[in-house]
Amino acid sequence: MAQTGCHNVCLHVYLVIIFICFFPLSNASSRPTLVIMPKDQIGVDGGVASFVCHATGEPRPNITWNKRGRRLNSQRIEVIEFDRGAGSVLRIQPLRPQRDEAVYECLAANINGKVSAEAKLFVLKDDQLPAGFPRIHMPPQLKVVERTRTANMMCGASGNPDPTIVWFKDFLPVDVVKVGNRVKQMRTGALQIEDSDDSDQGKYECVASNSAGTVYSSPANLYVRVRHVPPRFSIPPKNHEIMPGGSVNLTCVAVGSPMPYVKWTLGPEELTPEADMPVGRNVLALDDVTESANYTCVAMSSLGVIEMTAQVTVKALPRPPTKPVVTETTATSVTMTWDSGNSEHVKYYTLSYRQRLVGADGRPQPPPPTQDVDGVGTTRYTVGGLMPFSEYDFQVSAVNSVGRGPASESVLASTGEQVPSSSPRNVQAQMLSASTMLVSWEEPLEPNGQIRGYRVYYTANRDTPVNTWDKHNVDDSLLTTISKLIPQSEYLIRVLAFTSVGDGPLSAELHACTKQGVPGQPMNLKAEADSATAVLLSWMPPSHDGIVKYELYYREGEHENEKEQMVMFNPSMTYLLEGLRPNTLYNFRLAARSKQGVGATTPTVSVRTRLSTPSAAPQSVTCKSISSTSLLVHWSPPPSHAQNGPIVRYGVRYYPLNRPDDVARTDLLGTSPDEESRLLQGLEKWTDYRVAIIAYTAVGPGPESQPCTARTFDDVPSGAPRRISVKPQNSTAVLIRWRAPPRDRHHGTIRGYQVHLSRMAPGMPPGHPRMQDIMLPDSQRDDKDHEVIIGNLLPETTYVITMAAYTARGDGVRSKSKVFTTPGAVPSRPRLSVSYTQANTALVQWQQPSETHGPILGYRLRFGREDSPELTSLKFEPSDDNYAINDGLYRGATFIFRLSAQNHAGFGEEATRKVHTPEAIPSGYPQKLHAVAKTATGIQVAWDPPLLPERNGRILKYSVSYSDIHGADEQVIKIVSAQTECLLSGLQSDTTYNIRVRAHTSVGEGPYSPAIQERTADFVKNFQVSTVTSTSALLSWELPHRYKIQQPFKIKINSERTVEVENWSTRKLITGLKPSTQYYFGLTRRGDGAGGLQQEVRVTTAPSIVLHRPIVQGSRTGGTLLTLLPDVPRNIHVQAFYVVVVPLKHRHGRHLKPSFNPEDMDLDELLGPHRRHRKRRALRNGSPAVDPQPYVAAQFKGSLPKQFTLGDEQDYSGYLNRRLADAHGYTFFLLTELDKSETARMFVASPFSELIIAPNPAPSPITEEEEGLLWVVGPVLAVVFIICIVIAILLYKRKRSDSDPGKPILSGHKDQSPHHPSDPVELRRMNCQTPGMVSHPPIPVGELADHVERLKANDNLKFSQEYESIDPGQQFTWDNSNLDVNKPKNRYANVIAYDHSRVILAPLEAVPGSDYINANYMDGYRRQNAYIATQGPLPETFADFWRMVWEQRSATVVMMTKLEERCRVKCDQYWPSRGTETYGLVQVTLLDTMELATYAVRTFALQKAGSNEKREVRHFQFTAWPDHGVPEYPTPFLAFLRRVKACNPPDAGPMVVHCSAGVGRTGCFIVIDAMLERLRQEHTVDVYGHVTCLRAQRNYMVQTEEQYAFIHESLLEAAAAGCTEVPARSLYAHLQRLTAPGTPGEGSSGMELEFKRLASAKASTLRFISANLPCNKFKNRLVNIMPYESTRVALQPIRGVEGSDYINASFIDGYRQQAAYIGTQGPLAETTEDFWRMLWEHNSTIVVMLTKLRELGQEKCHQYWPAERSARYQYFVVDPMAEYSMPQYILREFKVTDARDGQSRTIRQFQFIDWPEQGVPKSGEGFIDFIGQVHKTKEQFGQDGPITVHCSAGVGRTGVFVTLSIVLERMRYEGVVDVFQTVKMLRTQRPAMVQTEDQYQFCYRAALEYLGSFDHYAT
Repeated sequence: MAQTGCHNVCLHVYLVIIFICFFPLSNASSRPTLVIMPKDQIGVDGGVASFVCHATGEPRPNITWNKRGRRLNSQRIEVIEFDRGAGSVLRIQPLRPQRDEAVYECLAANINGKVSAEAKLFVLKDDQLPAGFPRIHMPPQLKVVERTRTANMMCGASGNPDPTIVWFKDFLPVDVVKVGNRVKQMRTGALQIEDSDDSDQGKYECVASNSAGTVYSSPANLYVRVRHVPPRFSIPPKNHEIMPGGSVNLTCVAVGSPMPYVKWTLGPEELTPEADMPVGRNVLALDDVTESANYTCVAMSSLGVIEMTAQVTVKALPRPPTKPVVTETTATSVTMTWDSGNSEHVKYYTLSYRQRLVGADGRPQPPPPTQDVDGVGTTRYTVGGLMPFSEYDFQVSAVNSVGRGPASESVLASTGEQVPSSSPRNVQAQMLSASTMLVSWEEPLEPNGQIRGYRVYYTANRDTPVNTWDKHNVDDSLLTTISKLIPQSEYLIRVLAFTSVGDGPLSAELHACTKQGVPGQPMNLKAEADSATAVLLSWMPPSHDGIVKYELYYREGEHENEKEQMVMFNPSMTYLLEGLRPNTLYNFRLAARSKQGVGATTPTVSVRTRLSTPSAAPQSVTCKSISSTSLLVHWSPPPSHAQNGPIVRYGVRYYPLNRPDDVARTDLLGTSPDEESRLLQGLEKWTDYRVAIIAYTAVGPGPESQPCTARTFDDVPSGAPRRISVKPQNSTAVLIRWRAPPRDRHHGTIRGYQVHLSRMAPGMPPGHPRMQDIMLPDSQRDDKDHEVIIGNLLPETTYVITMAAYTARGDGVRSKSKVFTTPGAVPSRPRLSVSYTQANTALVQWQQPSETHGPILGYRLRFGREDSPELTSLKFEPSDDNYAINDGLYRGATFIFRLSAQNHAGFGEEATRKVHTPEAIPSGYPQKLHAVAKTATGIQVAWDPPLLPERNGRILKYSVSYSDIHGADEQVIKIVSAQTECLLSGLQSDTTYNIRVRAHTSVGEGPYSPAIQERTADFVKNFQVSTVTSTSALLSWELPHRYKIQQPFKIKINSERTVEVENWSTRKLITGLKPSTQYYFGLTRRGDGAGGLQQEVRVTTAPSIVLHRPIVQGSRTGGTLLTLLPDVPRNIHVQAFYVVVVPLKHRHGRHLKPSFNPEDMDLDELLGPHRRHRKRRALRNGSPAVDPQPYVAAQFKGSLPKQFTLGDEQDYSGYLNRRLADAHGYTFFLLTELDKSETARMFVASPFSELIIAPNPAPSPITEEEEGLLWVVGPVLAVVFIICIVIAILLYKRKRSDSDPGKPILSGHKDQSPHHPSDPVELRRMNCQTPGMVSHPPIPVGELADHVERLKANDNLKFSQEYESIDPGQQFTWDNSNLDVNKPKNRYANVIAYDHSRVILAPLEAVPGSDYINANYMDGYRRQNAYIATQGPLPETFADFWRMVWEQRSATVVMMTKLEERCRVKCDQYWPSRGTETYGLVQVTLLDTMELATYAVRTFALQKAGSNEKREVRHFQFTAWPDHGVPEYPTPFLAFLRRVKACNPPDAGPMVVHCSAGVGRTGCFIVIDAMLERLRQEHTVDVYGHVTCLRAQRNYMVQTEEQYAFIHESLLEAAAAGCTEVPARSLYAHLQRLTAPGTPGEGSSGMELEFKRLASAKASTLRFISANLPCNKFKNRLVNIMPYESTRVALQPIRGVEGSDYINASFIDGYRQQAAYIGTQGPLAETTEDFWRMLWEHNSTIVVMLTKLRELGQEKCHQYWPAERSARYQYFVVDPMAEYSMPQYILREFKVTDARDGQSRTIRQFQFIDWPEQGVPKSGEGFIDFIGQVHKTKEQFGQDGPITVHCSAGVGRTGVFVTLSIVLERMRYEGVVDVFQTVKMLRTQRPAMVQTEDQYQFCYRAALEYLGSFDHYAT
């Protein structure tokens, strides 16, 4: 068939547009013209084909279709018209090969003529599709979009060449131009529809076309949904009060869907013209308002009319108050009263006042600004803070709701006098003579009244108080004379002024010297910091003409004892003192000097030098990584002496080291100087940063600190692999090449890549991905190209491949998809023959393959040596059939020839032949010969074989020649094998040897290699194995003469472990070995710098020969015992037998068992000659002394006697059989010496005998072994006794049954024979029940609640008694668990597997113990071996575990523990985290993981080696079992169990259940599951009987009393609740049943009964510990709604504040995540700060509010957020950022900042406003949309914290929100609905969740509405 070029369907649309634009139609009559003609198409079998035809003409033509010249007539062919019949689409579906292949004709005709066009249709079968045929790998999906929103219909296709995508809607092509810019086709092929409306609704198809063909997607519906919301006011109009003639704007905003029109009315008057009526918002502007009126805002839409009135009140300003009177004055205050003067209400008064100022000349001065006192609520007020002795003007004005009225008349008030506030100024003293002084001054600045006089105080004694000084009064003068002074003295002078009220303050001290001619004290000394190192001093000189110098005295600091310095300078009025220290306090005194001497100094003046920048950098700078984008920097301040001022802030200067040229970024910290750390955020990932710290004073920065460097943590790569190329290698393999992501997007070390490969089917989305990990070697550079070959693909199949790089943190971004198709089948093997000649030539001949799959295009021959990695490759033409090889065939080699044929799909399978060439002697010598001295007498020699062409055959052995370089004879060692190393031993120490090597083939020997030289070492001698057993070896050696090395020896064992030995020791016993295993021991010195081996020896341990323990037959007199020795297998060769006796130590009345195994003894010491013929030492009473050391009692050679008498004091082959000490404990064993091995004596020992005690008349203490014997004999006797009783009972029952044959034995088993019940528990009750089972019969379900209450009475006393009475069932054997080879497979030594019920694995060949795993079969209800109880797998048992799952055909694994609990490993991870892992013979692939709040579900694919069968296994892990005890409620566990049961196939093998030990939690699961099944079948439970039954199959099942009680609680809850889970498809019918009216007898509906069952459980007050504390009770909005202690949200406590960790809030689990929500009450005014603290501490960034602030006239929630400006709540500043009003909710965004460290977060609050004040919403659609928007925002912006949900009490509407969130998500993932169990689980976490029956029913209705929005759930 000729391939047709397909001009795709997409061109049809554009041709229509071109025609309309360039050929506009006229009204003239015209013939039809085709503007779009049908084009040839290639379709696929079962697919779709559409031909489009469009014509123009006048009149408008009609279009008809013909097939092969005939009119179309088929149900599969549809014609769809458009453009009023001028356009037509011919659609054929489904296509059929041959039947639909034809020529189709489009015929357009009108009265003026007709025109036609033809198109051919080709239909291909699936196996005929060419490689490039287009495929749609991303078909469009069903979409539901709201009107006016944007809809995106996705489509992705691949092919070669790349296909073009067009769209069809309702089978007509989509005209993307005709609809304007609203509909766009994206470059990816997706169709984007903006501003969607009803016309966009329909079925959409995506069509992909290229030259190879056309393919259609499945149609996808687009639904355009219209929301109907009645109008409501979002901003209602507000009331206003204005002044007459004032203006006001009345704003009214309404919302709804459709948006309402808004208008204003004044009574009947329409204020808004109908033509100008706005939508949504209307602002009414009122000007010059003179009358009060009511204005009405009306909002109207098709869904209703609402209105609201705003009142505008016109009010006048208040009149001025009357009668203002000053009633009281003081020096600083004035009190006034007045009358209101207004009859109407006055809000408050304003008091205005200002001071009257008078100049020095008595003239008035400009008054200061008036001061106002606002908010005066009474007609009397006191104004304080006035100036004394001053006049003030006062006025009063009134303020009402309109504004402030005029002021009253002014009132004058004067304040009273006060003592002066300041001292006299410019006090000076001048000496008139040696004893007379003139003192002058000026008036005080603040006299505060009339100055009545002055007092002058003076003294020559500065240490006396002022009140003892001499005093001189002056009436009204500013100077005075003081006489009679003491000459040559220094006086202190102070002056004060006084008024009529009292004295003012004293002036500063004035110093004056009564010395003739010296200057007075300089006046007004001032000091001012000029810079950081200089101070400028200024002063007024004293009145003296003879000043020649000034003396300046200064010192540092505040202490007067600091050393004072002096500087002298010429007369001046200022002086700049330099050279000072920055930021330092200095004290100054100044004195004037004349020729007569120095005058008095001024009082001390202090000043601090200015700040400077720090002169030293911060210290101890460290930085460390916190995350992938942050570093934490720490530092210490600069030294205090170098700070030069207070440190006000620090700067952090940092930049990445990989870009040193970048400008450094500086981050200035807060002004607090106490900060010594900083978190740098927003950094680049996995990047080295240089960080330095700078200290700042107020002046500026100091020097930079020493930098520190740190690297941010790694993260997942943010870039995808690049340059990905995919090249199929053959029909089943593909080569993938790629390059690493850009280096700046690695964010860590690329550990490898993950390849996701999905198979594609035509028109279908990609299948389940196949994942493959590609690990990178450490040495491989990331910037190189990587490649991998992926096999096991299907021929001629299309795949989609994506890749992602991963670091240690996880997978990165995936690459874009690459699509490829594997080629077709390749030829089979050709027939190949190879003929070899003696001349080393070969002739290769072949024939064509039997299956060619198309014409043969050629052949490829690859040949070469079999042991060579590379083969020569040749290609031949299809006509060639032979090839001759004349050279390159070596002697003695195997050559391989591989031939394959090639067709259009590639090279096929290779035919293989091998040719062996004859051998010859080697023509070359061994290569790379080298030697190393290993010991004092040994040299290790190693080499490589001769070169490949020179071997001339297989190297069978080597000859090593060596000789002393001093001329000793050459010696040759022939190595029988082809190994390339040997140890030359028996050499002389410290000697140099020549060494050569040559190779041998079967023909002969080759040449020697060149000689090398090596020297032996000087070390210990005769390192050997003295004795060896199956588990130990005794090593010995000799030290050389004058050995002085002090370092210890090291013994290496198989290069796996090392043992140290003291340097003086010459022997070491090595234990813990395995039987029949070769061990290598190397002796070295620890101090050997070379680390080389000094001595070595190899030995094979003894075989594991099973010997039974000796048996004691009886005692005799005289300290002897008769024993029975064990039999020895006949097939072993024995050299000697030894009877070894071990005396036991005696402590605390007991004999202690030996702490060692018989084979782990030093047998060389035990059997040595010094231990023979020891004479017994008898005491005087004839009793022998007890030697605590083991000894040999006898030796037998040849044969072993059956019996032996211990202690008969006879000599046996040189060993004395000593008499046993009376009343002493012994044990003994048989030691067998085997024929000596090549290197050491070999022994095998039996186990120890039972404890034996020599006869003694006195009673002997009970030993541990005897206690063990009692524990064995006792239960055996008890079992025998019980069996006898049971037989008697059975005989009695049989006699009764014979007399009454019609009476059934088990009344509950109607469907089974009463004599043969199938329930294992009933069988046990019947045949071998324990006494406890007799007294604990099954419990009917109706009595279960009372039964449990009885057991719980008296603090669970009955529970405890019943649990303790259960038979432990430990009378069974567990020999397999005790085998040494199996002991490491047991996680716990005391938890074993009984032999009779253990799971026996298929044994592996030559692997002892391979049939063992610590697992037992467990019986279920009416099913034996329904479960397998096992321990948590250990790393060494992973392979056994998966082998057991495979062999038992188990489909479900239940894991009842976490991997780690309480920092202890409970179970090792025995499954792959991703991809595929192989455990022994079983390959396990992780297919899927779903982690939910309380459990995780994993799906694995299993395949056993050598088998093509694949199985799927589900793994359920329950993660909610607490570390201590049992779950508080059984609800989550029961939900988990139901999910496990629902997913376990009925025909599967036993369910595998494990925890850590496999007995406690495992037993709980098995018993509850079995009893629930019994409950359904028989309406009884038998917990006691079933636990007893399980304990007979595995020890310790149901390990604790708590677990036993938990089983009863679970069964009780399951019986009370029943099964409430329904499939989603059945929800409508289920809801109908629940809401149906109840029967007349019952009266209640199913919904009422179900809701009442929720409220049956009552919580104990002990569960509300913190909530009931007195300090917390006021924080609860309702006294009966409080958080449980176990789930309450705990805040960080504030030190010293009791109850500061409490808030009425609870953590609530979601569907997938624990603590996904916080349910809390609406905050109270006193708990608002706690609410914001909770959001911050628990990282909750989404708040859901389900109430209004007030409902039904009561406060439901305090407004806990600021509306307009920021507000502070304790540490947190909340700043409103935005508010969005949606139809059903309001979204508010807040920026919350922690004032302690400046960190900020964005918190979003969703307030749902459509919940009615009473009842529930009528429809759940809006609430469901609201829930979806909240969770969508959480996914987009939210952090890891929970969603906080509150209503008023935090249980009703809050419970509905959380319930629906969980129910809807579970419905999506599992397809089931269980409202009852969901609410019940919520009530275990917060009381009263879903508070009313209406709310409970609303959850059902909302779930049903949600269900109705999905087609695939339609009923």
